[in-house]
Amino acid sequence: MNARISAVPSTALAVAPLTLPPPPPPPVPLRGRTFGSVYDEVMMRSGEMLPDQVVHVADLRMTPLGNITLPGHLTYRLNPVALRGLASMLGLRWDKWFQSASGEERAEEVNRRFQRTPGEKKIRAWVDREDRADGVARAFLAPTFTPIDDARIFERMHTMMKGLVDEYRFTRVEFTDSTTHYTAVHTEAFDLDGELLYPGFHLRNSEVGASALSLDDHWMRLVCLNGLMVRVGGKRALYRTHRAIEDDQLAAALVIAVGRLPERWATSFGWMQSAKRMPVPHPDDAVAAILGDSAEVPKAMLEEAQRVVLRDGDPTRFGVVQAITLVAHQTNKDPDVRFAMERLAGDYLAAMSVAEKV
Repeated sequence: MNARISAVPSTALAVAPLTLPPPPPPPVPLRGRTFGSVYDEVMMRSGEMLPDQVVHVADLRMTPLGNITLPGHLTYRLNPVALRGLASMLGLRWDKWFQSASGEERAEEVNRRFQRTPGEKKIRAWVDREDRADGVARAFLAPTFTPIDDARIFERMHTMMKGLVDEYRFTRVEFTDSTTHYTAVHTEAFDLDGELLYPGFHLRNSEVGASALSLDDHWMRLVCLNGLMVRVGGKRALYRTHRAIEDDQLAAALVIAVGRLPERWATSFGWMQSAKRMPVPHPDDAVAAILGDSAEVPKAMLEEAQRVVLRDGDPTRFGVVQAITLVAHQTNKDPDVRFAMERLAGDYLAAMSVAEKV
C-alpha cells in the first residue's frame, strides 16, 4: 500500500513576517530670522526715536494729566521706566504717596520738587504712536550719558560682518522698556549624545542705561528650545559700559567677539559632555544654591526649577542646568529674568573647569 504523504509546513521552517522599527522622526528644522530681517526691524525702530533733550530739572513741569512739559512747550507722557526714574530723582514713593491724590495735587507736589532740584537731565523719548503727546519719555539720564544705541551696533555689523552673521538665525528678538535682547544661533549644530545643541550668541543692550552692552556665548537645545549662556575663562565675549566710542572701535570689538566664539564653543561643549557624567547628590539644593542669592530671579522661578529637576530625574550637573534653563524659557515671560537665569546656569556649568581640577 502506498502511503499518501501530505505536505505540512514545518513550524520550525516557517518564516515570521519581518517587523521593522518605526522610522526615526524627521529632524526639527532650525527656525529663526535672518540677520537682514532683524536689521530692518532695528532700523525701523530707531526711526521712532526723538532727539534727546537736555534740560534743567527746575524748568520741568507736570500737568494734572501726569505728563511733563519741557521748555519749548514739548509735552511727554511717561513710560514705566521714566516714571520710576522721576520718582527716584525727586525722592518720591509714587504709588504710596499719590494713590488717593488728585491729578492737581500730584502735579503741585511734583512741581514743587522740580523747582527745588538743581542740575540737568537728558531725556530720551519715543514718538507717541497714540498721538496723546509730543512724545513718550523713556528715561531721565545724566546729561553726559552717551548711549551705544542698537542702530549703531547693527549698522556696524551690517557694514563689517554681514557675511559672518548671515550664518546665524535669530531665534529671539525682544524689547522691553529698558533693555533689548537678540539671541542668534549658528546653522551648524553640535551632537551631544544624540541631542542637537546649536551654539550662538546673546546680545543684550540698553539705550537708557539699565545695562551695559554685552555679548555672551549662547547654546540652544533644539528639543525644547531653551537656552544657556556661558562665560569661558570667566569673561564675557564682549562687555562695554555706555560711553563714547568711535564707530571703527565698536566694529572692531564686535568682529573680535563674534570671531572668537567657535573656540569658546569648543570649550563649553566639553564642559557639557563632562557635566552629563557628573552626579549631583541633591539637585534641588544645587538649584537653590545657584539661584537663591540672585535679586533678579523671583522665588517662584527658583521653586519651579527645583520641582522640575526632581521631576525630570536627571541628578547630574547637566540635569541641574537643563532644569533651570527650561523654567527660564517655558515658565518665565520676562526676558531680563530669563537672561539672569540662563547666565547663572552657565556660570554653574563653567565651574566644571574648576571642579575637574579638584
